[in-house]
Amino acid sequence: MEIRQLNETDEKWILFTDGASNIRGSGLGIILKSPQWDIIPQSISCGFQATNNEAEYESLITGLQLDKDMKIRNLKVRVDSLLITNHFNGSYAVKGEILAIYLQIVKELAKEFKILNIEHVPRENNAEADALANLGSTLKILAYSKIPIIHILHLTIDLVCPEVKEGPLESLKFKILPEKKDPGSYRSRHICKMEKS
Repeated sequence: MEIRQLNETDEKWILFTDGASNIRGSGLGIILKSPQWDIIPQSISCGFQATNNEAEYESLITGLQLDKDMKIRNLKVRVDSLLITNHFNGSYAVKGEILAIYLQIVKELAKEFKILNIEHVPRENNAEADALANLGSTLKILAYSKIPIIHILHLTIDLVCPEVKEGPLESLKFKILPEKKDPGSYRSRHICKMEKS
């Protein structure tokens, strides 16, 4: 993904991060939202196995590094890890040398920002970053590969066969329509029309 560097700005950005670790591997999910609500998503597949807490920290650090490189100065971070939030705010004592090092890295990165707040959110409010983290932990592809995300607005049957919800299927017959000329339409090659007998 190509990220254009911005001029230093004091406008508030929002960063959602999440980490996933399971039997398939470890992944990181990042959602960065601009003050204008532009969205930069990243799904990262890790070449190492991490614990859940390590994956959460790795995701946070990767997100903070991205924001630092983009010269963002005012950042609100939202994570669903209560452990990380309370480590950063000093509410929880850090147990273990590895997590203590992770926390120190986060605090050093925090110095690069004029304003940095880390807030805990429920998991359901961090669903997009969670989905990206799970994708990264599950799907192992080459670094230069790209996966397009297609946004479908309606059920196919609602668009081309609305009558199916209004009467018994036996009273309808299928008719294949000619292929549409729009090459950008993913569904244009698979459209049928249902007509009442």
